[in-house]
Amino acid sequence: MSGIDYRRHGGSADEAIALLLPLCMMLFPGFDPNYLALRLPGVAGADLWLAYRGDELVGFKLGYRRGPHLFYSWLGGVHPSARRLGIADALMVRQHEAATASGHTHVETRTRAANNAMIMVNLRHGFQVVGLEIDAQGIPVVTQRKELRG
Repeated sequence: MSGIDYRRHGGSADEAIALLLPLCMMLFPGFDPNYLALRLPGVAGADLWLAYRGDELVGFKLGYRRGPHLFYSWLGGVHPSARRLGIADALMVRQHEAATASGHTHVETRTRAANNAMIMVNLRHGFQVVGLEIDAQGIPVVTQRKELRG
């Protein structure tokens, strides 16, 4: 993709939080600014992929090991000004390649049922719907899983 630079974050959890917080606040209405600070430092083996347009962070994909063979794709998004450029697809491919190289055999993710764009991206990349639940706030959430192939 021309004009987009993809990088794997190699810094600390604090650095990752500082990078992601402004974009998360813009992307996710009602995003709790403490969410990442409370959760990310305790996540062992976090893997963060970033997409930049020049010096501007325009997308990210964050996940972590959730068992000996399962990788959990936790959080991601693309700035509205950079959507429909294939950034979400490119970040997902990089995340899954890295997960496969680290010995994971499956990747799983959860998203709100109303997030059709993310559900469709996942389906295009070989995910299957494996569950539906109602979360603590009464919001339907879809679980999707994919087998990774080396």
